[in-house]
Amino acid sequence: PMLAAIVMAAQLVASATAGKTTYVVGGWLPQDSASISRTLAPIFQDYLSDRVGSKMDPPVKFVFKPVDQDSDTSSRSLIESGGLDMLYSVAGSVACKAAQFSWVPLATQQNILGSSVTGSDALVVFSLLNNSAITRVEDLKGGKLGCGYLYSGATYYEGFQMLLDHGVHMYRDLAQVRFYGADYDAYFRAVLRGDLDAGFVSASWLSRNDYDEEGLLRVHDRQDALAYEGDRFPASASRLTPSSGLAVSQDVPWQLKRQVLQALEDINASLPSMRALKLAGWTSAANYGATFTALEHSGIVYQSNHSKMCRDPFDREDIWRSITCPHGYYLVDYNTSARQCDLAGLPCPPGVICFCRPCVP
Repeated sequence: PMLAAIVMAAQLVASATAGKTTYVVGGWLPQDSASISRTLAPIFQDYLSDRVGSKMDPPVKFVFKPVDQDSDTSSRSLIESGGLDMLYSVAGSVACKAAQFSWVPLATQQNILGSSVTGSDALVVFSLLNNSAITRVEDLKGGKLGCGYLYSGATYYEGFQMLLDHGVHMYRDLAQVRFYGADYDAYFRAVLRGDLDAGFVSASWLSRNDYDEEGLLRVHDRQDALAYEGDRFPASASRLTPSSGLAVSQDVPWQLKRQVLQALEDINASLPSMRALKLAGWTSAANYGATFTALEHSGIVYQSNHSKMCRDPFDREDIWRSITCPHGYYLVDYNTSARQCDLAGLPCPPGVICFCRPCVP
């Protein structure tokens, strides 16, 4: 009976993958496309092809592709055209794909922070330690702030909410808000040289890049006892968010999903790519319900007819549509918002999306 069960399971896997032998895995990191491929292709292309694909009948191949660096590499466009089967990205992107395309969150990475392992990441709201003009969150009013990727809780929407909790509305009170997308290093260094007053960044990014934040940065709304799923977060931070994860199309056979999850759970943490990312491994997917709620509150997820949609992180006008102004203020029209920074003497750096107080009395 056991042999018959093994044969039947093998036949199910074979029949489930019949007709499709190549699966495209998209991946995002706060790096350029070449660096993303060097880091992630060994996991999502080479390792999965060897560990999972070679055991299928017929064999299955996994192909890795960097995504979401700009509008030309948009994962949303690739999914809509049928060119993507799986996506590795930050929690907000995983939640968006689940909401918009009914994709399935499959796995969540386990980060190494210091000597601890955690399935979470964290928002770090930072300014320079030696900047005596900004010692509290409220001191950010009138300042310039750097953000990262729209779908990242650690570099945008959790920070948006944290400022609101302190009575600071990003689009009413800050002189300028800049979106740098994947180029976290650019706005981190802009804060260091004084071109920006503060920024939102992730604890895992700081750890991977070995920045001595303790001696250099002031962490605002600093929490030293944050806990994720009962475990203490091993670093000082402002708010928690689930780690990056892997989302999978519903069209991927469930047997193949199971094999991919098992392979990721069994991955060797000593692989160069795992060490580069400071990952201990993978577990089955975290609950992204709170992430989805945070995306709704920040205007990134919205209702369109009978469907949930996510704003386009590369379209300035779509980000403008996500802005909700506080009571007594209204959102200026898009064309006016596009001129505000120049009129305020705060030009926007090339390739960066900027807003300068689009909420007016």
